[in-house]
Amino acid sequence: MTQIHISIRKPKTGGLDPVTGTLRFRPVRRHFDAAKNLIIAASFDADLSESGELTVDLLPTTSAFVWQVIELADTPQAYTRYVEVPDSKTKVEYADLVEVDAGTFVPKDMAGSQLLKVRHASTQSEAETLSARYPDAVVLFDETATTMKAAMAMSTLESITAEAQTNAALARSAMLSARSSADSATATQSDLNILASNANTLAASVANDSQTVADTANAVAAKGESAIATIDSTVRAVKDKAEAATTVLPSTGTTEGTTDTGTTEETTEEPGKDSTPAKAKKATVKGA
Repeated sequence: MTQIHISIRKPKTGGLDPVTGTLRFRPVRRHFDAAKNLIIAASFDADLSESGELTVDLLPTTSAFVWQVIELADTPQAYTRYVEVPDSKTKVEYADLVEVDAGTFVPKDMAGSQLLKVRHASTQSEAETLSARYPDAVVLFDETATTMKAAMAMSTLESITAEAQTNAALARSAMLSARSSADSATATQSDLNILASNANTLAASVANDSQTVADTANAVAAKGESAIATIDSTVRAVKDKAEAATTVLPSTGTTEGTTDTGTTEETTEEPGKDSTPAKAKKATVKGA
């Protein structure tokens, strides 16, 4: 319910006097309220106080009905208004109510302008249903529910944003770790390349030294074989000479006038005796 404050005055010399009388209130058209109650177009009366004031509780209007207010009923000054009543928690002045056309419920201030169709709903789901059913109308629903829905949506968005920021931080950390690992792998690969190059150089040097040693060994072996052959030849020659030197000399004497290395026994030939030579002595030859 919305409280409507009404104050009615009449002019007089030098000021205003309060008006007494009755006001009649009636909902125009039968309609259903938010609790699905059928509200018929029945009226009720309320009297102004001696100060010409009245506070009355009225149902907030919807697209289905407005309020008819008859001022000072059954008097010559009677006047009828058709007004919209907002859903308000605070008191609303009767003078601030929007006056509408009795047939179309369009505000009188909008007479001659394009008609704006407005429908009211109590919940967001109902508003969505009405919007689908009446696409050419504007559907209004409870502001509190809208605020709550917006707050929930905002909270969800903030949660999603926080999660996205966390995931971004994790992704950045993983990227930096991967980059560091890649740098380490590159440095390790460079070190391995250097070690491999050094190993290849060392292997080539060892192979070259091995070949040099092998060539030297072959040369030494060849010289050794040549020296052995020379020694064998020399030994054989010396042996042959030794064997030739130990050969026994012949037992025949030497001819006259010939000097031999050995000493022979002189042959004396006397007259009347046989001239038999004496036995020859063996020649003594010193070993070579």
